[in-house]
Amino acid sequence: MLQINSGKLYTRGVGRTNQLRGVLYSNLELCYGKDVPTVAGTLRETDGIRGNRAIVYEIEERIEAAEAGPGILISHTIAPFLTDFSALASFGLRAIVSPDAAVVERLTSKGPGFASYDPPSKFALRYFDERLPLRDDEIALFSAFVDQLIALDRKSFLAAMRAIRTFVTGLHRMRDDLALAYTLFVSAVESLAQEFDGYSTHWHDVDERKRGPVDKALAKASARTRDGVREAIRSTEHASLARRYRAFVLNHVGGDYFRASGLVPGAAIARHELEEALRQAYAHRSRYVHNLRELPDALTLAQGHREVAEVDRRPVLSFEGLIRLTHHVISAFVATGNTVEHEPYDYMMEQSGVVMAPLAPELWVGRPLRKAKDARQRLEGHLSQIVPLLAGKQKATITDLRPIYPDIERLAKSSGAANRTTLLTLYTLFAALMSKDDRSERLDALLQQHSAKIGEPSSEALVMGTLFGSLDAWPLETHKETLERYFEQRSKPGGLHAPKLLDAAMCFALAERCRKERDFDAALDWIGRAVETHPGLPAVVALESDFSQRRKIDWQSVLLPKLTKPKRRRRTKQNKPSGGSKKGAPAPDCKAGNS
Repeated sequence: MLQINSGKLYTRGVGRTNQLRGVLYSNLELCYGKDVPTVAGTLRETDGIRGNRAIVYEIEERIEAAEAGPGILISHTIAPFLTDFSALASFGLRAIVSPDAAVVERLTSKGPGFASYDPPSKFALRYFDERLPLRDDEIALFSAFVDQLIALDRKSFLAAMRAIRTFVTGLHRMRDDLALAYTLFVSAVESLAQEFDGYSTHWHDVDERKRGPVDKALAKASARTRDGVREAIRSTEHASLARRYRAFVLNHVGGDYFRASGLVPGAAIARHELEEALRQAYAHRSRYVHNLRELPDALTLAQGHREVAEVDRRPVLSFEGLIRLTHHVISAFVATGNTVEHEPYDYMMEQSGVVMAPLAPELWVGRPLRKAKDARQRLEGHLSQIVPLLAGKQKATITDLRPIYPDIERLAKSSGAANRTTLLTLYTLFAALMSKDDRSERLDALLQQHSAKIGEPSSEALVMGTLFGSLDAWPLETHKETLERYFEQRSKPGGLHAPKLLDAAMCFALAERCRKERDFDAALDWIGRAVETHPGLPAVVALESDFSQRRKIDWQSVLLPKLTKPKRRRRTKQNKPSGGSKKGAPAPDCKAGNS
C-alpha cells in the first residue's frame, strides 16, 4: 500500500486525501522533537516514561481520482499502512516495530524462549535490545532508504517488500523456532534471486551424474555435435537453486561489506569463508524445509555475536552473520534497483482488503457467448445449477439460455470438435429441461449431424450419459477408462469440473454396471470412490452401507430424485420461460433426457 499511496501508479491523479494516524510499538527511543519523516509516513515520539513503547505513525492517504460511475472509496483506514510501515521500520531501523505491543515485549524480553535457553538478543546485535536510542544519522539513512524503495519500479518494489516482510518474520520467529527463523532469512534473499538474478545455466552447472556420462558418450563426436547436444541439455536444465542463491548474494556483496563500521575484530566473516558458509546456510534451510531437521548446536548456542561458526570444520553463518548478510543484500538490491518517477499500473487487486471471488453462475451463464473456448466454463456453471435442481433443493433455479442459442449455433458451426461437443452438450442439458417449443430446430439439426462424435467417450459424454441413463451403450471397460480420465483431467486447465454430487453419481452409475456384471469387488471400489469424492454427505454414506449384491444401487432416487419423477409436459410461455429469467425458474418435474 505504501507505494500505491505515493501516487506514482495513478493514471487519473489524486482525487482525495485523508490525514491518518495510528499507534505502533517499538524498542526504539525517539528523542523529544526528533521525528522520523519519510515519503511513506512519519514516526513521532510519545511520552517514554514508565516503559511506554508507543510511537505515533502519521501518513497522508492519497486516493486516486475515481472513474465516472457509482461508488467511491473513502479510505483504506490506517490499518494496512501500520502493517506495511512496521515491517519497513523494523528492517530499515534494525529494531522491533509492530502494531502489537505484546510482540515487542516478547521479543525484547531477557528470559529464555521456546527455541533456546538464551533470549533473541544473545543471537543478534541491536534488533532485540530493550531500548534503542535513535540517532540523527540513522534517521537520515532510513529516510533515504524509504525514498529509494518507493522510487523502484513496481515489480522490484513488490519483490523487495516480500523479502523485507520475510526477513522481519524471521526476526519474530527467533523466540519460537530458530530453525524456522534461519530458513526465513535464507528464503528472503532466495526469493529475490529466483526473480532477478538473470542466471543462465552453463554446462558445468549440469549435475555431474548427468554431465559425466554425456561427455563420455560424446568423446568421439565432432565439436559441432558435442556443442549441439550440450546446448539442448543445458537449455532445458534448471540451475540449482542453491547455486543461484550463492551467486546472487556474492554479486551483491562488495568490499564495503568487510569494511563496515562497528565490525568486531575476529568475529566478522572473512571473504574466503563466505561462499562455503552460504552453501551450508542453504543446506540447513533445505534440511528444515524437507525434513524438519534442527540446526546444529553451534548455531543454537549463543556465540557472543560471532558471524561464523564451525560445523565439521566448515564455516557456517551464525544468526548474527546471516542477519547482517541478508540485511545487506536486500538493502543493496533496493539501492541498485531500477527506479521510475511515474508508472501507470493496475493496482486494484493489490490494495488492502480487495479479494477476488467467483461470481454466482446466474450472473454470467446466460450472458452472450463470444468465444468457443468459454463454453466449458458455461457448461460447468450450468451443471452447478442443474444438479441442485435435480437433487430437489428448495429455490433451485436455472438461468434461461435461450437468448444465447444463436451464439451456441454460430460457435458450434465454426469451432473444432472438442469445443463443438461442449457447446452442444450445454444446449442438450438445458433443452432437456424445457418443452419441445423451447428447443432450437437448428441446434437440434446440429445435434443430429454430430451425434456420433458427441457420443464418443469424453467428460461431456460421461456427464450426459450419467444424467440420461444412456451409458450402457459403452463397453464397461470404456466406461471405466472415461471416468478415470475425467478425474485425472479434472484439475487440469482443459478438464471439466462437475459438482461433487454429480461426481459421486458418476461413480455410483459405474458401480451399478459393475454389480450387474457381477464384478462385486469393482462395484465396492467405485462405491468407495463415490464416498471419498463427496465426503461427509449422509446420503452417499448410506448408499455405501446399504449395498447388496442382489439389489440395484438406486443412486438416482437418493441423490438426484428429480431424475426419476414422472414427466409433466409444460409449454414454456414466451414472457415467463420455465428455464428461468434473470432470477431463474423453479425446478420442473420432468425426467432429464425425455423433454
